[in-house]
Amino acid sequence: MLNKLIRLIVIVCFNVLIIWCLFVTFKSPYLGIVVELNQNQEWIISNLDEMGINGLAGLQVGDQILQIDGQEPEQFIMVKSRNIIENATELMISREEQVKYIDLNLKQSLIRADFLYIFIGLLCLFLGRFLYVRMSSSPSAKLLSYVFIVGGTIWFSMGASIRGDFIGKYVIAAMMTLLPVVFYHFLVVFFKEKGNVQFPYGVLKYMYAIVLLGMFIRIDILFPQWTANINQYNGNVTLSFFVVVFLINIILLCYLFIKHYHEKTHLSTIIRTVWFSALVSFLPMITLSFIPQIILGYEFVHSMYTSFFALCFPITFAYLIATDQLYDIGIVLRRLMFSFMLSIIPCSIFIGLFAIIFPEDATMKHLVFLLLSSTLLMTFVLYSTEYLTTLFGKFVFPKKYILQYALKNISKNLEKISSFRELKDIILGDIVRTFEVNGAAIIFKYNTISNIEIISEGHINTDEVKLLIESNTPNNTMYNIIEINQHEEYQSYLILTRKNTNTLLSREEMQWLKLITTYLAVSLENLHLIRKLRMSLQQMASQLPNEHQAQDIQWFRKLMFELQEEERMRIAMDLHDTTMQDLFFLKRRLAGLLETHMRRAEDKEQLNNLMNYIELINTNLRQSCFELNPYLLKETGLIHTVQKLIDKEAYHSPFTITFDVDPTARNIESKDLESKKHIFRIIQELINNAKKHSQATFVKLSMRAPDNIFSLIYEDNGIGFENEIAATTEIRSSGIGMEQMRGRVLYLNGHLDLTSMIGGGVRYEITLPIN
Repeated sequence: MLNKLIRLIVIVCFNVLIIWCLFVTFKSPYLGIVVELNQNQEWIISNLDEMGINGLAGLQVGDQILQIDGQEPEQFIMVKSRNIIENATELMISREEQVKYIDLNLKQSLIRADFLYIFIGLLCLFLGRFLYVRMSSSPSAKLLSYVFIVGGTIWFSMGASIRGDFIGKYVIAAMMTLLPVVFYHFLVVFFKEKGNVQFPYGVLKYMYAIVLLGMFIRIDILFPQWTANINQYNGNVTLSFFVVVFLINIILLCYLFIKHYHEKTHLSTIIRTVWFSALVSFLPMITLSFIPQIILGYEFVHSMYTSFFALCFPITFAYLIATDQLYDIGIVLRRLMFSFMLSIIPCSIFIGLFAIIFPEDATMKHLVFLLLSSTLLMTFVLYSTEYLTTLFGKFVFPKKYILQYALKNISKNLEKISSFRELKDIILGDIVRTFEVNGAAIIFKYNTISNIEIISEGHINTDEVKLLIESNTPNNTMYNIIEINQHEEYQSYLILTRKNTNTLLSREEMQWLKLITTYLAVSLENLHLIRKLRMSLQQMASQLPNEHQAQDIQWFRKLMFELQEEERMRIAMDLHDTTMQDLFFLKRRLAGLLETHMRRAEDKEQLNNLMNYIELINTNLRQSCFELNPYLLKETGLIHTVQKLIDKEAYHSPFTITFDVDPTARNIESKDLESKKHIFRIIQELINNAKKHSQATFVKLSMRAPDNIFSLIYEDNGIGFENEIAATTEIRSSGIGMEQMRGRVLYLNGHLDLTSMIGGGVRYEITLPIN
C-alpha cells in the first residue's frame, strides 16, 4: 500500500512538472538576450541567440540596457543570477545616444526548436511507457523505460529552461545528473541479463546518493535572489557530472569490446552493438557541446543538434529487447560507409557548382551546412533504399513483385507434385500465366532408350520442339530453351515460346526463369526417381513367389492394388469434373447458338454433326470413367457390371464375345466389394489381352459357383502361346499384365490354371473360395 502511494505521488508530481514546463513554453516567448557589464559599468547586449525572437523586437548586439520592466538591470533577477533577459515585457535601451523603448510583450511565443523539444519528448515518453507496460517482466526493459522517461522529461523542460523558468532549470539540472546514473544501472542489469557479465553494482548507491544530494542543493535555483553567485556555476557542475559518468560508461563498454573482440558469440555481438551505439549517441554531444561549454564557455555545435544522436542508443536497446534479435553491426557499418561514399561525391560536386554560380550567397557557413545536410540525407536515402524497395516494391516494381510471388507459389506447389501429370497442371500453367507466353513445355530426353517425352501447356508446337532437341540446336529465335538437368540417364529442358506480344523474354525474366529451374531441377529428379521406384516395385510384384509361399507378402500386393485403385479413381473424377463438364457446357452453348443464330439448313446440319461428335466424345469418356471406376459394382453387383462391360466391348471388339452365367454364380455377390473389384479387373485384363494379342474371332466367358467355389473360365480361338511365355510376360506401363492378374488371384487365395498352345487358343480357369 505504501509503495502504491509513493508511486502515485511520483506520478502526480511528474505530470505537474511536465504540465508546468509546457505552460511556460506556450505562454512566454523566448528572447535569447545575453548581457554583460562593460568597463564603464554599463549593461550591454553581448549576444542574441539566433533561435530567439529578438529580431521581431529590433534589438542589436551592443545596445545598452537602461531599464528592464522599469527596474535597473542589476535588480532584474535573470540578469542578477545568469546575465540573461527572459520573461521581460519592456526594455529601455540606448543606441547611438538615442533612448528607445522596446516592447517584448509579443504574441508569438513558440520557436521552431520548441516543436522539436515537444516531439522528441513525446516520443521518449511513448517508448518508455510502451516498454514499461508491454515488457515489465524484463528488469532491463523496465530500467530502459526509466531512461526514456528521464530523457523525455529533459526534452519537455528544455522550453521552460531556456526561457529562464527556475522550475524548468531545476528539473533539467536534476534529470541531467540522474540520466547517466540510470543509464549505468541499466547497463549493469542488461549485461547481467543477456550475458551474465558483472559490472560494479555497489557503486550505484553512491551515484544515486550524489544525485539526491545534488537535487537537494539545487533547490537554491528556485530562490535566485539569495544565491545568484552560486547559480553561475550550477550549469558547469551539472555538465561535468554528466560527462564524467557517461565517460565511465563508455570506458567500461570499450573494455568489454576489447576483451571480447575476437569472440564469435552472442555476447560479443551484443557488446559490439552496444559499444557502437553508445559512441554514436553520446560522443558528439560530449565532445562538440558539453566539454567546450565547460572549458571555453561556448559550444562548438549547439546541444540541440548533437542531442539528437542520443536517441540512437535507447532506440537500439528497445529493439534488442523487444525482438531478442541482433544484426551484425559490421554489415550495418559497411552499408552506411558505402552509402556515405556514394553520397559525398555528387553532393560535393553540387555544392561546388553552387559556390561557383552564386558566389555572393556562398558563405562558408552555408556551404558546410548544405554539404553535411545533403550528404546525410542522401546517405539515409541510399541506406533505406533496400528497405523501401521491399516495402513498396509491389507498387514501384510490379513485374518484380509478380515474379517473386510466382516463384514463391511454384516452390510451394512443387511440394505437392508426385507425378508428371501434376507437373503439367500445376507448374507449367503458372509459368505460362506469369511470363505471359503462348506455351511452355518440359522435355525429357532419355539416353538409354533414345526416347523423348514432352509435357506441354498452352500453344506450342511439340513436333518442332522435339526436332530441336533431337538436333541438339538449343539456340532458336522462336523459343527460350533452358537446360534443367543433365544426367547419364536423361536430360531435361524447359522451353517457352515467345510472349503473347510476339517478343522474347527480357533479361530480368530469364534470370527469374533460371531461378525457377533450380527449384524445378530437384523436383524433376525426385519424379524420375519415383518413376524408377514404381517400375521396380511393379517388376518385383511380377516376380513374387507363387501360391502358399507368397502368404507372408500379401500386404505388399494389397498395397500395390490399393495404390492402383486410388489412381484410377482420381483420374476418373478428374475426367468427370473437368473435361466432361466442359464438353457438356460446350454442347449447351452450341445448342443455344443453333436455335438463335443458325438460319441456313446446311449450317444447322454441320452444327448438328459437331454436337453429335461432342456427344460421342462424351460417351467414350463416360465409358472410360466407368472402366476406371466401376461404380455399378456397389449398386447392381458383379454379374450385371460384367454384362455391361461385355455389351460395350461387343460393339468395338474384332471378335464375337459371349457371357455365360450359371445360376450358382449368383453366390459371388456375397463377397465383399474389394474382392468383386479384383475379379472385375481380371476380366478387364483378359478382354484387353484378347484385343491386343490373341487375333481371335471368338471369345467366351463363363461363371459358375458350385459348392461355394467360384469359377471363372475364359476361352478363345486365337493364336495362343507357349505356357513358358506367361512366366516372363513383361509388365506393361499400365501396371496390369498377366502377372498382375496372377497376383490378384493369389491375393484372393485362388488358383489359376492356364492351358495354351501355339495356334490352339488360350483357356484360363480361375477358382476362388466364396467363404
